[in-house]
Amino acid sequence: MPALTATPLAGADDALPLFVLPSLGGSHEDWRPAAQRLGERYRVLGVDLPGHGSSPVTTEPFTMIDLAQAVLDVVDELDVDDFGLVGTSLGGAVVQELALARPEGLVFTGVVCSAPRMGDQASWAERAAAVRRRGTGSLVGALAERWFSPGFAKAHPVVVGRVLAGVAATDDESYALCCEALGAWDATDRILTLDVPVVAVRGEHDPVATLDAMRPLLAAPGVTERLIRGVRHQAAIEAPDAVAAALLG
Repeated sequence: MPALTATPLAGADDALPLFVLPSLGGSHEDWRPAAQRLGERYRVLGVDLPGHGSSPVTTEPFTMIDLAQAVLDVVDELDVDDFGLVGTSLGGAVVQELALARPEGLVFTGVVCSAPRMGDQASWAERAAAVRRRGTGSLVGALAERWFSPGFAKAHPVVVGRVLAGVAATDDESYALCCEALGAWDATDRILTLDVPVVAVRGEHDPVATLDAMRPLLAAPGVTERLIRGVRHQAAIEAPDAVAAALLG
């Protein structure tokens, strides 16, 4: 079972805890700008994936169910009954799995640029193998194009550079194991059994969590769609205020 670490980002200590999860290759820092507004209502804590950000590396295979349980372990450390959970991409997949498997205490749920099925197992296995051969730094060029719109990358080179440096600093094996866990995960047939309200945030030009990929989630009961215009896959980084407003609304 992987161990995860939570970092306080914003909000009062006595506010309802809101745990935010990044994408594969990301970290809690990716949520810091949006957390400033989310912190007006919640105590925001960023949870890093295995071998990402502040979380320890892992060498043993795990499943998405294991990741969901690892998030619950972090929640349990705070000894709270009610909490919120939001995630981007892989983080959003963890949110969906947790909402399906153990919704108790989950009072607010947000899924950002994610879907019940992300890609296919063969492509994730290929990426895992590539990272084991060449390291996470080899992904930076391709991710820059998928993650950020050209206008944002040109206007905010320091932000984009920081995010991509974080990808290169991610532990190779932990990243590869995350790829394999995501490749084996498919909640398409279960997503219609969702029993908690979900805000599903979609990036207008997202080439990863496309409208077609997100349709099963958007059709589930209790799901409210919010479209963020002009952004690609990292909506919470490109448009933190708009994403926070969509989640709070």
